[in-house]
Amino acid sequence: MENNERLIVNNYDAEAYTLCSISQVDNAIDRAKASYNRDVEIYKSHLIQYPNMADHWRAMLEKTNNILKAGFKAVTFEEYNKLQRERWLSKEAKEITAEEYDYALNVLPPKHWIGNERYSMFFIGECLTMTYFGQYLYDKQTGKYWTATTDICDRSTWIDKLLGL
Repeated sequence: MENNERLIVNNYDAEAYTLCSISQVDNAIDRAKASYNRDVEIYKSHLIQYPNMADHWRAMLEKTNNILKAGFKAVTFEEYNKLQRERWLSKEAKEITAEEYDYALNVLPPKHWIGNERYSMFFIGECLTMTYFGQYLYDKQTGKYWTATTDICDRSTWIDKLLGL
């Protein structure tokens, strides 16, 4: 990304809409608003046309309205990386069931599987974004299963560190 370019991101969940030059920021934000407003109309129509999927279309409509309410801003690539890191890595580890752990283990070949006397952990085989992966851990001592989103390139974010193991 050049110094004269900006990413247009929404203020709801920091997802990028487009890349533009600084001189086109206002136009790009207007395009983003128009695009999301079109989506609102589509989701409203789908609520009527596809009643068997009403929960899905209601959720999509709610998220899109939340994005429109939050608005958009232009950021540098460095700012975008910081927003994404805050979004994906700010959540605590979550306890899950053995079935959820097994499903994650078997849905794709695991990436970077690590085991020791205390625990077994792995990254799911596909990233969520950038270097952020779902990571899973089985604590042999407590018999509990855990998941969190972590940065595969930053061990300080790994689930064993989040859990203090």
